[in-house]
Amino acid sequence: MSTIDLLLHLDHLELDDAAPRAAFALAQRLGARLDALYVADLPATAFSLPEAVPVQLEETQRRVAEAQAHEGIWRESLAHHGLQGTWRVSQGDTVQTVSLAASGYDMLVMERSQSRSDAPVGFGSVSRCVFASGRPVLVVPDVAPVASLGSRVLVAWNGSRESALALAAAAPLLRKADQVHVLDGSEMNADLLPVLPPPGLTEWLQRHGIEASVQTLDTGPSHAAGPAVLDAAHRLGADLLVMGAWSRSRLAQMVLGGTTRHLFMHGDVPMLVAH
Repeated sequence: MSTIDLLLHLDHLELDDAAPRAAFALAQRLGARLDALYVADLPATAFSLPEAVPVQLEETQRRVAEAQAHEGIWRESLAHHGLQGTWRVSQGDTVQTVSLAASGYDMLVMERSQSRSDAPVGFGSVSRCVFASGRPVLVVPDVAPVASLGSRVLVAWNGSRESALALAAAAPLLRKADQVHVLDGSEMNADLLPVLPPPGLTEWLQRHGIEASVQTLDTGPSHAAGPAVLDAAHRLGADLLVMGAWSRSRLAQMVLGGTTRHLFMHGDVPMLVAH
């Protein structure tokens, strides 16, 4: 019996899109249970105009009923992939609902739209769930091809707490990967981050049964790390990127830029992130 539980958040009912395909691939690779959660979003602003409340509630109830009718399709998809799980439907604020639900799971899977401009600076739904859920999140760009997931993995390590959390969360995947590459940028960021003791990264990987090649990431200015990481992911053919999210504050990311912001804006590779 699997001891890993995954939660896939859906804000639509298409199971052929990037996030569902990534979730199926992840669950199969880990032998995990996979539950889906559809949230009919009902933000607090929906109640700002009293006369609009009945219309908002009626539309939400319609979406809930439509989603509930898709349970059979979800179960067929699980069976097709040889997986087990449940179909959950809820209504309310997306971030609050998803973050609360995720507390009972080992990992959360969410799709991020490239067309959303709020996500990169940390205030979109996916970004806020990374902060609020307290769980590692597999962020899947809607443009990601997802031909495979977890076969060739690139770890972007900078020695931060967030980086360590992401690495620990990814350990079960890294042990099963065909190739693991680590870009170590901890020295480059030593003046910006409370870097964890650098000795031990290679030993930690070995102790956890992870075979990896470790290379130093030295791009000069820290704002150049994002493009360098994405270029490396493309060069190596990585189908998964593992990294900490927002080692600096969201305000600093917004004003100064940063690796997380760049990859959320331009990344086309699924990212397992932790904060």
